[in-house]
Amino acid sequence: MSFPKLSWQRFLIAAGISLCVPLLALAVSQRAAACGGGPAMEGGKMPPYLRSVSLSEAQRDKVFEVMHGQAPVMRDKAKAARNAEAALRQLVISPDYSESKAQVLADSAARAMAEMSLARAKSERLVYEVLTPEQRKQVAERKAFDEPPMAGRGDGPRRGERGDHGGEPRQPPGR
Repeated sequence: MSFPKLSWQRFLIAAGISLCVPLLALAVSQRAAACGGGPAMEGGKMPPYLRSVSLSEAQRDKVFEVMHGQAPVMRDKAKAARNAEAALRQLVISPDYSESKAQVLADSAARAMAEMSLARAKSERLVYEVLTPEQRKQVAERKAFDEPPMAGRGDGPRRGERGDHGGEPRQPPGR
């Protein structure tokens, strides 16, 4: 029995797809599990400092609630900051430019950024309160490792330069 060439091509395409789909599903589920996700975190992001912490389903639900509760506030503050920055850029090229108008817009942008920082700190604290003492210890160790000293201040090695770790990738303590 002989199949036409077109049938073989269709068969091979179908076989390839049937092999790829389960592997893709497995990869997605493993990624969600590695990020502390799963059904409770679908559509939301687990804070990076919690990715290596094993949370119960109730804890994941609470983190999900906190993170999604802050989203509208963060969006509004980011929008306010962007709008103030855009208005300031427009003022610079406007014939109506004045230092006082520029100051008001700069203050508005800075206030929005400060409110975003406070909202972020508040939500991180709410998440922290969900954790057990052992989980808090894990988070404290991870956050201390993950936050570079004086980040963005320009007084440390620049990207690609050797720092105090000999140019090798840094590893978390105990790993």
